[in-house]
Amino acid sequence: MDSASELGLFIREDGRILPATAEDEEVARSYPIFPDKGALVAGYRLTILTRSFTIHTGDPIHIIHVCEAVLPDSLLYVMGPKPVHDEYVNGILSTTALPPGEHPLAPSSYDGRTVEGPAVDYNYEITQYRFERPGTYLIQWRPGILVSNTLRLQVTAHTVHRNSRTLKT
Repeated sequence: MDSASELGLFIREDGRILPATAEDEEVARSYPIFPDKGALVAGYRLTILTRSFTIHTGDPIHIIHVCEAVLPDSLLYVMGPKPVHDEYVNGILSTTALPPGEHPLAPSSYDGRTVEGPAVDYNYEITQYRFERPGTYLIQWRPGILVSNTLRLQVTAHTVHRNSRTLKT
């Protein structure tokens, strides 16, 4: 299995690709012990992870994407960052849809290194969300026939203390 110390995670901001934060790298390194991995489908396991399952309204949340090839003949396309297609928030498509005929784990323009399983690929873009309303949000990655675990996030209103009064924003 590839070492998590060589993750090379990236995030897209304002059309630029930037290295991930140390916090995102730390979250990704937790994958081997993460208890709620996705189901095994066709030799692959998709898992999404995040730092916290409880956040405040307006705060950013980063979603790390991991693909594990469990079977020896399953290929991983380990160079990236690759785009994340078919990510859903509360059942609504929130990223671009997988283009027709596209492989769910590698763009058609992919011309990089492949690795046979068992191995782990962390080289997908990190998606970011901000939720402006309190509530429960469910996030799931579903490219093609593959399905990740579901992250259940609780978004709470900010509480501000002013002059001994509590205000919710």
